[in-house]
Amino acid sequence: MSQKNVLTFCRKAISFGFYSLAFFSPLSISATQIALSIILLSWIVLMISEKRVIFAKNPLNYPIFAYVCAVIIASLFGVNFIHSLKLINKLWITLTFFAMLTFIEDMRILKRLIHILLIVTSIASVYGVLQHLSPGLDITRPEGKKVIQWTVEGGIASTGFFDHHMTYGGFLLLVFSLSFSLSVVSLTTKLLPQEMGFDNKGLMSGESSHISSIFYTLLTTLILGGLISSMTRNAWFGSLCAASFIIILSTVPILFRSKRMIGYSGAGFILLSVTVYSLFTFIFPLQSPLISRFKSIFDVSKNVERLYIWKSSIDMIKDHPLTGVGFNNYTEAIKGYRSNYSHTFSPGSDAHAHNNILTQTAELGIIGLTAFLWIWIRFFKEGLRMYLNPPSPSKGGEGGFQRAIIIGGLGAIFGFHIAGMFEGNFGDAEVATMVWFTMGLVFLINKKEEV
Repeated sequence: MSQKNVLTFCRKAISFGFYSLAFFSPLSISATQIALSIILLSWIVLMISEKRVIFAKNPLNYPIFAYVCAVIIASLFGVNFIHSLKLINKLWITLTFFAMLTFIEDMRILKRLIHILLIVTSIASVYGVLQHLSPGLDITRPEGKKVIQWTVEGGIASTGFFDHHMTYGGFLLLVFSLSFSLSVVSLTTKLLPQEMGFDNKGLMSGESSHISSIFYTLLTTLILGGLISSMTRNAWFGSLCAASFIIILSTVPILFRSKRMIGYSGAGFILLSVTVYSLFTFIFPLQSPLISRFKSIFDVSKNVERLYIWKSSIDMIKDHPLTGVGFNNYTEAIKGYRSNYSHTFSPGSDAHAHNNILTQTAELGIIGLTAFLWIWIRFFKEGLRMYLNPPSPSKGGEGGFQRAIIIGGLGAIFGFHIAGMFEGNFGDAEVATMVWFTMGLVFLINKKEEV
């Protein structure tokens, strides 16, 4: 095979890998990682064939490199180097982000990937709703291996095609944020002035704004149904914060455009507040597994275990402040600290600190936490810069789409971190892969602007 044919084959394999990754992410982590492997192997062959390093520069290169170095240092000085070494390959999913920035150049490919992701996630969400309504429904596993998860309130927590309802909820939080942003922007696009750099066409090429609004609103509604069915409280709260964040960023340009819009917004806020207060007053006397699960968010007595988990994690951090106990050594190291408390911890609660900041600090110390925070501070700094200085509309009227991805990506990562205050969602491979994918979407808009 000639070098030209090899290069052509690798490029096609990489494109196939990206489409497969978008398709399988809501369905199977194994298939998703196979897709990522195809991309990475083709990437390596390309570099060998062309005898050069193929790697896109971006503002997160140094923060992510610093984080990887912190993981290695913490593993070397941790309580169990061998255990850390066995699991350090979990970092490879960060290459999802770098691969996207290196090989995706065409906005049309970007839109296809997003639409594939939204449609397949909508199907997975419908399946999750059916699981919640039909206990025991699990068509992907044989009898005896079905995953059925009940909450303490008695309701079925849907897992979709994943193994745990929190993984399912955490994944849907991210995709919901993207879909919700596309819905909001498609609904408000006609109110945005073209001189601000945003077109007034629909977000789907060749379609009207009305059709785009229906399409994205339908997908958002379906995904929301799956999110609710997951019974994942941290994902509910994170999604609520993400949606609020997206609404604020989406409507600010409109608010500043017209005093009338400011008046309408004020009246709308008052109406929304009254409605929410009325719903809370109506909902709280009700009794059902779903409502009880929601009410438990505000019941400290039902979250006391999480307080003990946080306290024992802080005790561990005090003993290992600089480099932590080592990457992925939390479960092994926390046992001695939990024995100081009389509380009986539930099985599996020792997997992490149920808080991303505490988990990172416990395992990687202050050094690792600093690098970890650097990634997100730089991401939001660059994302907000793009929001305040939007890229010029691309051909085909895609300025609104670009704006929706910037806002949706920022909202998704914001919601992810809010949820991560109560759950170790960064350690979930399915969720983390979608985090890097979402970040890649936002930075691709930035890359397109710079080209």
